[in-house]
Amino acid sequence: MFDQKKDLPIARLTIPEAQAAGVELYVLRLDQTDARVSGNKWFKLKYNLREAQRQRNNTVLSFGGAYSNHIHALAWAGKQLGIQTVGIIRGEPAYATNPTLQDAARWGMKLIFVNRSEYRRRHDDDYLNELQVRFGDVFIVPEGGSNRFAVEGAAEIVTNEMVETYQITDVVLPCGTGGTLAGVAVSQPSLNVLGIPVLKKAEFLLNDIDQLLRDSSCARCSNWSLDFNGHFGGYAKVPTELLEFISEIRARYNLPLEQIYTGKMLFRLIELIKMGRFQEGSRILAIHTGGLQGLRSLTGA
Repeated sequence: MFDQKKDLPIARLTIPEAQAAGVELYVLRLDQTDARVSGNKWFKLKYNLREAQRQRNNTVLSFGGAYSNHIHALAWAGKQLGIQTVGIIRGEPAYATNPTLQDAARWGMKLIFVNRSEYRRRHDDDYLNELQVRFGDVFIVPEGGSNRFAVEGAAEIVTNEMVETYQITDVVLPCGTGGTLAGVAVSQPSLNVLGIPVLKKAEFLLNDIDQLLRDSSCARCSNWSLDFNGHFGGYAKVPTELLEFISEIRARYNLPLEQIYTGKMLFRLIELIKMGRFQEGSRILAIHTGGLQGLRSLTGA
């Protein structure tokens, strides 16, 4: 399923704030990569799952919250590739009834619910070794899929052809774990890459992204930065103002956004344009990282 080349549309947004600032704004529609393995998850999982197959691992284990796009995408990809999957889920077993985890379970993922204290150990070697003993010889993918294999895949998102065709100067994208930003920064060293974390108190991402770049032999990448003021109060915070913005963008531009990543990113990007963050003549490529399945958490559909 990862063998086909993805030719993804780029849409121009004629947003008044951008026009007033003399800035061109485009959106790369990663939400159209795949109906199930949506957006950046397609690129982040691509080489992780190839490596699992190369190592002849029959099971892939990863981590996520109850509404995780990563968990959702991994479960479907595992089903398609004939790989067993295990999800270590932060939260109570009652979350298994939400649309995201119902899909994952239906596609064959074994869901293991853990409390916050145990979930915080997801980076500890001792804990990972315990999981290896418990589940056998599994291939472990970090939360969000972010590791050097994810960076390798994410480096394929923004191509030189895109940059040349649209004369892009800046790339802007939402950040959860930083793997997508690292990949874009590696592949496009001449561009300014701005990440907008959706987590409150996300300064830890500065070190995490640095480590991802070092693991990818790009320790000197300095073309990226983070803006920490686009989280709307935290990862799960979805105020009415944000939902109204998402609705307006869809009605005006036929551009669907979700409330955790892309909605927050575009809202903050427009604020930054109004504040003069980008020079006149800048040509910005905003990355729509997919995850539209997460909209179902608002309706329960």
